[in-house]
Amino acid sequence: MSSVLQLIRFVTDGLRDTIDSFATGALPLHRFAWEVQSRLDSLADLVDRRALAPLRSTQCIVATIDIALRESGRTGTTTSEKRILASALAAMRGELDRLTTTSLGTPARTVPLVTPAQAA
Repeated sequence: MSSVLQLIRFVTDGLRDTIDSFATGALPLHRFAWEVQSRLDSLADLVDRRALAPLRSTQCIVATIDIALRESGRTGTTTSEKRILASALAAMRGELDRLTTTSLGTPARTVPLVTPAQAA
């Protein structure tokens, strides 16, 4: 595997770990939003920008909820925001699987899906 493909695998696996950490409550929303943006910025140097568009769109959803939470001074997300975040996590995982398979020609590592209740 070339070094670029290894970097893509490294960054996508790291993004999956970040998603898992947020889903289990080990990573707060503000840190999750920052980590997703940072990892997508890293991927932007490695893959076609169009391939990242769906992940960027989902990242914007996460960032919007993070900003709303911080600006309102609330300490937790609403039920609606929790559902949106759970959907965003599922969408990110699906796009990462697609990106990894497309870029590397191999299936992504298996990651268990998180239900909305687990994301809460």
